[in-house]
Amino acid sequence: MIETMKDESVFLNARILIVDDQQPNVDLLEGFLEMQGYSEVKSITDSRDVFRLFESFKPDLILLDLAMPYFTGYEIMDKLKPMIDPNTFLPILVLSANISVEAKQKALSEGASDFLSKPFDLTEVGLRIRNLLYARSLHIQLADQNQQLEERVRERTQELQKLAEDLLAAKNKAEASDRLKSSFLQTISHEIRTPMNGILGFASLLSSPDLTETEKFEFISLMEVSADRLINTITDYVDISMINSDNLETSYQRINVKKLIYEIENKYTNACKNKHLSFNLHLPSDLTEFELITDQNFLRSILSHLLANAIKFTKTGSIDLGYTVEPSVVTFFVTDTGIGIDEELQKKIFENFIQGDDSITRIFEGSGLGLSICQGFVKKLDGTIEIKSALGKGSTFSFKLPIYTDIPV
Repeated sequence: MIETMKDESVFLNARILIVDDQQPNVDLLEGFLEMQGYSEVKSITDSRDVFRLFESFKPDLILLDLAMPYFTGYEIMDKLKPMIDPNTFLPILVLSANISVEAKQKALSEGASDFLSKPFDLTEVGLRIRNLLYARSLHIQLADQNQQLEERVRERTQELQKLAEDLLAAKNKAEASDRLKSSFLQTISHEIRTPMNGILGFASLLSSPDLTETEKFEFISLMEVSADRLINTITDYVDISMINSDNLETSYQRINVKKLIYEIENKYTNACKNKHLSFNLHLPSDLTEFELITDQNFLRSILSHLLANAIKFTKTGSIDLGYTVEPSVVTFFVTDTGIGIDEELQKKIFENFIQGDDSITRIFEGSGLGLSICQGFVKKLDGTIEIKSALGKGSTFSFKLPIYTDIPV
């Protein structure tokens, strides 16, 4: 294809196809075009070869005779129409000895761009060829500009669609955030007032002179439970605040992992017994003295939150706690036979204040921050956490921590 420029050299690079059954006419035109400087010229005298040559040569201009054996110029133009891109301007200059008005009109109606009668003036032929090639170059330029415009419109449309999607997502997120804030205020009010009311209520009862020692002991025990719940709630809010503000500071030290696991087991054994759940440990038998360089408080908090959640959401069955050691990472896991978590909810279970859905939040106590805190602590320790769960079958939470040879600086 010729380039879209007005420079004379551009026209001289155009591909010109001559179709005429008379060899003298072909020789005349070829000689003239060569003198004019055109370098890409092909010709045929057998009209049956036009279509084959058209496909391979892909001309920018056709000089066409009308009266030829096998296929007339009219028939050639008709058969070329489906072979030419409708968005492309391919000029055809008819050179014919038929000077009748009817011949000119029919040629122009069949697709000819211009018409000259034989014998023709070569100077006029040269000027018409140049004008037709220039017109073709303008069409090519216009097509290129249209294509660029369409591409820009397509890109802009995609940008606008993406923007609309982002705006919709932002709107949905903002609405979800508003609902979350309302849920948070209700949750924090409930989680603080409930144990506080228990403490104040039993403290008031303790002042009664008619209480027996047994009743006093029972009331004090219940106050301790409420106090623990209140402290845990406040601790959760402090932890999540530190995580969100990126103010956590790690304190790495060497810890005996098995010893820590046994400490946590002692803490949650009674909770499992009270719900008639079996509590199983899975520890590597060949790593009794395995030491891990990590933040012990973070690790204890992560395991405690995962166990507390597992026990909370499991009515029957078992709770499993354990870890495995690979060359570069240690994997801790907590598995339960509880209610499980829907696949869609698993995608946002580590977000703040999420307990699956509102109905679960109303049934089970808790701030809904436990898993968010776990994820925050795991990330701070350069680890990863994941969940595998199925509704009605239980869940497994596991997290990987790197094994350091020295305390990180």
